[in-house]
Amino acid sequence: MRAGTVASRPIVGVVTPRCYGHLLVALLERLRISAYVICEDDDGRLLLARCIGWDDGPRWTLAGGGLDPGEQPRDGALRELTEETGYTGELEALIGVDAFRLVTTDAPPEGYDGDDFYAVRIVYRGRVTGGELTHEVDGTTDLAAWVPRDEIRTLDAVELVTIGVAMLDEPGAPVRSEPDPTTRTTQPASISDRATVVQRVAAYGRTPDGRTAGGILEHGADPAASVAAAFRATHGVDADVVRPRDATSTVDDGDGAARWVVTLEYDVEVR
Repeated sequence: MRAGTVASRPIVGVVTPRCYGHLLVALLERLRISAYVICEDDDGRLLLARCIGWDDGPRWTLAGGGLDPGEQPRDGALRELTEETGYTGELEALIGVDAFRLVTTDAPPEGYDGDDFYAVRIVYRGRVTGGELTHEVDGTTDLAAWVPRDEIRTLDAVELVTIGVAMLDEPGAPVRSEPDPTTRTTQPASISDRATVVQRVAAYGRTPDGRTAGGILEHGADPAASVAAAFRATHGVDADVVRPRDATSTVDDGDGAARWVVTLEYDVEVR
């Protein structure tokens, strides 16, 4: 990932007061949506990149990173693949979405008492189509390598690697070259250079018979659990969220502020 990419455009955070014991603190809510791709070669090796942004030393991770404002997740995954490994690629399937929340007051941003960080990570399976192995320079990674699956557990790697490898054998949802015109995410994403970005993530589910439910997620919410709750509230049914089927960006850009929403679409089955 290019160092400083997201910081080049203002993305609005939200200050949320929280009570810790008898103290009321102001936490800066931050949302980071990222996309990753796992490529496997004919010898069963997986393509990884080594991230250098850790205080206790570099760690191996999946090729990928934070989306640029308005960027489609599938485009971001392929961009990051090339930046961090030198390869061009093709996405085959969306195999999973992982989300986590981290609240800390250990190293608060300037002007705040703490940090409320919410990460949504979109993971694809892909294949290399060209290029050659090249280590990133002046970015967030410094090495790229093909690693045999049975050696991955011996690496000093971030948790996302274990999560991604577990997703890899899932069939996933085939990746479309363009957003599905039957979904609510058909608007092309574009943001003017002057805009301040307000970023959100949404999750919707759809059953085989066409019932849908979902909406903008609360900060820190689990996307799949939120879709299941939306089906109970909207349709009065218990639903199993089977798999993510698509992830797309839409942008409403006007009056100096751009509302950028990344929408996760899930296949759902009613019990």
